[in-house]
Amino acid sequence: MTSKKFDITPDIRLLVDIGEANYEVPQAISELIANSMDARYQDEKVEIQVYIDENEISIVDNGIGMTENILAEALRLAAQMDTVTGNTKARKGMYGLGLKAACASLGKHWNIVTRPEGDTNQYSVEIDLVDWLKKKDRKNWEVEVKSEKFKKGVGPIGDRSHGTAITITNLKENFVMVTAVTEKLGMAYKPHLEFGDSIYVNSTLVTPKTYTLVEDRKYEIDLEINGYKVTGWYGLDTKTHNSGDYGINIYREKQLVEAWNKDFLRAHLMSSRVVGEIDLPFVAANFHKLGFNKTSEEWRLVKKYMTEALKPAVKASGRMAQGKKDNLRQAKAIRGLDLALGLISPEDQNFDGVADTAAGVDDSRPSTPARQTQNVVTGNFQTLKIGEDDIPISYVFEKLEESIPWDYIFDDDTGDLQAVINTESLIYTETTDVELIVVMALAEAVMAYSIKHRGLEYTKAKENRDNWMHLVIKSRPKSWVRK
Repeated sequence: MTSKKFDITPDIRLLVDIGEANYEVPQAISELIANSMDARYQDEKVEIQVYIDENEISIVDNGIGMTENILAEALRLAAQMDTVTGNTKARKGMYGLGLKAACASLGKHWNIVTRPEGDTNQYSVEIDLVDWLKKKDRKNWEVEVKSEKFKKGVGPIGDRSHGTAITITNLKENFVMVTAVTEKLGMAYKPHLEFGDSIYVNSTLVTPKTYTLVEDRKYEIDLEINGYKVTGWYGLDTKTHNSGDYGINIYREKQLVEAWNKDFLRAHLMSSRVVGEIDLPFVAANFHKLGFNKTSEEWRLVKKYMTEALKPAVKASGRMAQGKKDNLRQAKAIRGLDLALGLISPEDQNFDGVADTAAGVDDSRPSTPARQTQNVVTGNFQTLKIGEDDIPISYVFEKLEESIPWDYIFDDDTGDLQAVINTESLIYTETTDVELIVVMALAEAVMAYSIKHRGLEYTKAKENRDNWMHLVIKSRPKSWVRK
């Protein structure tokens, strides 16, 4: 047997290709800021200046700065920087790819200037990816680090005694939404901003993400899972969110890794008031830090414990989505949540004798034949018309944990009725007639809405359902497709 060794140094194109990391501009800038936060000098507050225009994006910090050797190593793919710097503190950067991937995602020309504290010199490196690809030697990964005397007030570092400036030109995108970057950073680094670190975007101070909570109430999360701690809070937003901006924002080392996670609650309009934040330092983030490693045992346990912890909030959110005409519905939902958590006793739920109308029944409507006229059903595939009321009706396919074939949502704020069809149910997986499933799910939503939100008895609600189903099937379009 013979053997032969081969050099498998990657082609230099890898430095360009790593820019195809699916980073949008706000995320790429956020990754560069993660490096600045990790580079805190002693106990100083970190201050970061971000500048954005159609030609240039720059990030300048007052971090510890880099020596000539460390700057060169920072450009090595997958470099383990803690072994280079000797800094063994927990870091946001894990794979040694963030700086390179973020810069390559933003543009083709990078200029990095850095100065360590107490050094009379500053160090710089310039990389032009267009020239980089012109190298004849496809395995030549050498970079040139320049050293020159530091002149205070001159150059991108300005009068800082230490720090790093990264300037990216020849941008991939010439138009960048500055407001989108600002909002992203205010959410991504909320713990840092609350701590006193500061980020400026085009000279405007970034403020931490805020929430509008019912009664300004935050409920503490303090779980111990196999010796690990999960800390944070949750609460109920004052509004439902059709946009999907609800769930739990998950941070790792004070950086947002996953926004609006819904693994701990069913993704459903009835749950869309539940918001909160947790810190999860013991579960590894994925390659691009756009989520967590959800195949791990640690994540499985977090999901189990968090799902249980949020059940009272999910129930309270559902209650608040009902009974629009009940002025006490928010207070009742909060009191129910407090009761479930053991924060109050049953006798503390005093609403001055006001009847609980949270089910959404309007008792002011007549029970005479006039009321029956108000509940005559007509409509079509997009609209349910009951009397003079037009209710938009729609459907969506979702994976539900329950074995139920479908569910429904009625949003009191918008007046929308939606059937939710469970893609995990047998009736969905074993039936090829999806159109019929849609009609059946919508018809059941009509019936449930008639009973729960209009106060009709079963017989009349069933009549509503049958009449609407007849009209829809009679006038159905030639082709229905899954949404």
